[in-house]
Amino acid sequence: MKSVALKLVHDRISSLPDSVLCKILSFLPTDNAVATSILSSRWRHVWTSLHTLLFDATVCIRQGDFTDATMEMFEMFVISVFLRTAPSNVQKFTLHSYRVSGSGRLKEWVSSAVMRDVRELELNLENQQRLELPESIYSCRSLQVLKLDSDFDIAVPGSGICFPNVKFLRVSLQYPENQLTEKLFASCPSIEEMWLKVYLKYDGPATNFIISSSTLKRFYWTVLVDDYNFAFNNCEHKCIIMAPLIQILHVVDDLMVSYEVHDLQFLQTVNVGIFFPDWSVLNPWEAVQLVNAVLNCKNLTLSSGVILVRY
Repeated sequence: MKSVALKLVHDRISSLPDSVLCKILSFLPTDNAVATSILSSRWRHVWTSLHTLLFDATVCIRQGDFTDATMEMFEMFVISVFLRTAPSNVQKFTLHSYRVSGSGRLKEWVSSAVMRDVRELELNLENQQRLELPESIYSCRSLQVLKLDSDFDIAVPGSGICFPNVKFLRVSLQYPENQLTEKLFASCPSIEEMWLKVYLKYDGPATNFIISSSTLKRFYWTVLVDDYNFAFNNCEHKCIIMAPLIQILHVVDDLMVSYEVHDLQFLQTVNVGIFFPDWSVLNPWEAVQLVNAVLNCKNLTLSSGVILVRY
């Protein structure tokens, strides 16, 4: 009887260099990347060289396991990863959570990423009161992509320079004050693409947004309200756009703010969607004025409400 020769299957993936394995792990949420440490002794410490840190606590909610205890375990996991990883730089740090226990802990994590020369930073806290950001983030020179998808307490430094090398900025603001909206968007010297989502009140104080930039090329602007059951008092919020290099402009406006647009000579694509629930209480000239200011673009898309007013 002939013996059966067993062929050993060579583990080609494990034989790859650490730099390649880390690149593969960078596409996974960090908890999954850490879990690969149990595969074999070869994988035990690979994850500690990760340059991409992706933390998502909302997995707990999707699994129906959201408790204070599980959130505390998640936060301790984030802390342990920062303590055990030792890359000279962090290319990307993403935090998506229902909440964090306090601004001190958030500042600690963001400061750790800044100290490691983070290039891309994304923060999304779904149900959290406004939190402060660490001062170091405002002067971080390695940061190029910043996504603040929750309402944070943003303070423009006294120097007047904010996020000096950020080229892509995405910000969500709830009922912001003029002290911020009149300064922030004129203080980012390298910005090329900006996504700005704001929540305003019909009966709140008038807010002025000054978008002044010599580098901005793509601007996506969304105005939302929380309650459509309102008594309109004709509060005039205003958006002033002074960015001559803009090529793409997208406007989605549920409130019909007043627009002042200056000399956009390089416009390529414009999308204007104004979805005010009751046009009868507004002066339609506000919408006409915005459309007239962007008629020099090559591609123009208007919502049905704007077309009705315009023509």
